[in-house]
Amino acid sequence: MNTTELLLMAVALSCDAMICSVIYGQRSYSAKERCRNALIFAAAFGLFQFFMPVLGAFLGNALLKLIARFDHWVAFCLLTAVSLNMIKESFAKETEHESHKRISLFTVLALAVATSLDALAVGMSIALIEQRILFVSLVIGAVCFSLSLACFYAASPLSRVKKLDKVMNLLGALVLEMIAVKVLIEHGVFS
Repeated sequence: MNTTELLLMAVALSCDAMICSVIYGQRSYSAKERCRNALIFAAAFGLFQFFMPVLGAFLGNALLKLIARFDHWVAFCLLTAVSLNMIKESFAKETEHESHKRISLFTVLALAVATSLDALAVGMSIALIEQRILFVSLVIGAVCFSLSLACFYAASPLSRVKKLDKVMNLLGALVLEMIAVKVLIEHGVFS
């Protein structure tokens, strides 16, 4: 695998994490909270995008086939839980404190796991063609970290528009649920 192929694969695996970063990055935060949340999101996404291919490479073919039977349901449930939480937040009464609140650890971890399950299967494939799985996984994790951080901050200008949080929460919930349903469709659940 050459450098271009590796970078393209890393970007492709990072797309869902980038979307989540934009969704949560558009919210109103103080400068300190924005920095903290951006780093937490980027670190969680980058770490799981690094860890999952390594895990996939070491799990082996038989165990990966066993997990493949239900990995799409895990991703669907995690994304749906986060989506429902976003809908609940969009209808909750906003206080001054809420606009600067921290994002729950459950939300960050659920999103990180759900957006990195594809990397588990990719890790198995990479292990068959590439001897440097740790290097490849490190590149995938670093690219995901960088893109997630950039997307979180790129969404910042949207946070200045009042009343946009509710609309973006609902839109974000819809996008996450569409990703969740797409995961099920790709696994043939509706066939």
